[in-house]
Amino acid sequence: MKRNAFTLAEVLITLGIIGVVAAITMPTLIQKHQEQANIVKLKKLYSVISQGYIQAITDNESPDNWGITEENNADSALAFIEKLKPYFKIEKVCNSTEKDCFPKYTRLSGTVFNYIANNRASGILADGTPFWIYVSSKSCNFSASETDIKLKNICAEFKVDTNGFKKPNEYGKDIFSLYLTKNSVIPVGTVNENYSSFERLCNRNFGDVSSNGDGCAAWVIYNGNMDYLHCDDLSWNGKTKCK
Repeated sequence: MKRNAFTLAEVLITLGIIGVVAAITMPTLIQKHQEQANIVKLKKLYSVISQGYIQAITDNESPDNWGITEENNADSALAFIEKLKPYFKIEKVCNSTEKDCFPKYTRLSGTVFNYIANNRASGILADGTPFWIYVSSKSCNFSASETDIKLKNICAEFKVDTNGFKKPNEYGKDIFSLYLTKNSVIPVGTVNENYSSFERLCNRNFGDVSSNGDGCAAWVIYNGNMDYLHCDDLSWNGKTKCK
């Protein structure tokens, strides 16, 4: 007689196989989904911040004319934020002693970084994005490259957490850095950068382990992937994906 149905044993074996396959593949799929969400958010933030910053410069000249009197200073960072408030949708501003504007975070190496130093100020954008800012040079002449003129006129560094206070709160995963220069916003880790280069500071195993993950923003924005989390042989002039 022809059998038209599966036995209970066959059904259970099939379900077991499906469960094993799901257990193996789901973490990878979830991670890829999270990575893609952070890539999309970072690109959007970069666009919005760039537009707002350029308008701030158009209306107020470059930041070296904003009356910032001291670099590496929390009050200067707060003054910088005040200039940006009409152009960035900033919901809340915190000084260096307040702990509720930016999450405690770690490096790609796993090194825990204390919340935010006393020479910075932080805040939250209207969409819930935490950020902090550090004034690198009151004259906007901090240099992050020996060859790229655009990276020789940096005023400040601006960090964002793309998924708010949700984990992992880790450099290179959901926390990324942008340079605010005299005339534009440049993601940290571009091809010509020497200071926080992709090769040195967007790698899990090499470079300065106390800072690694800080050179990933440009890679994510321009290459549209976070494959540096999965392989260690990527470079601007070579391989740009793990596979």
